[in-house]
Amino acid sequence: SISPRPPPSARLPRRRPSPDAMLASATAASIRPAARAAWRGGAQSLRPFSAVATPQKFSIYRYDPDKMAKPFMQEYTIDLKACGPMMLDALIKIKDEVDPTLTFRRSCREGICGSCAMNINGKNGLACLLYIEPNAAAIEVQPLPHSYVVKDLVPDLTNFYNQYK
Repeated sequence: SISPRPPPSARLPRRRPSPDAMLASATAASIRPAARAAWRGGAQSLRPFSAVATPQKFSIYRYDPDKMAKPFMQEYTIDLKACGPMMLDALIKIKDEVDPTLTFRRSCREGICGSCAMNINGKNGLACLLYIEPNAAAIEVQPLPHSYVVKDLVPDLTNFYNQYK
């Protein structure tokens, strides 16, 4: 009563739609019918949801031994939509686009080396592994509390390496 499955040679290959066609159909299906005309080029007043900015403040420890000034906390604001999800991504964005004098260590971005270790909101952790948790209050970023500071978020690891030997 159950019909046997045809041999593989008798089956027709399934034709997959191109990635562009899949994206176009998925996008058109997800837009309300009233807005489809605007999406196809009608009205330009509608903005996609991802265009809404989500600003996040970061309060970052700053210290420059060359200036011989006291350490201070400097506040930066970045858009989380234009940034990766990790704390290290936010620091890189601040350094690249807002303040090129910001100094911190980074290496593997995978949580293996530990070079991006810092104190974030009162907890020690790796910036490459900690997700940014959006909050109305500023996210506080400081160097590791148990070490001397070379500059900004860079701790002096000389004592650590001497103990490691």
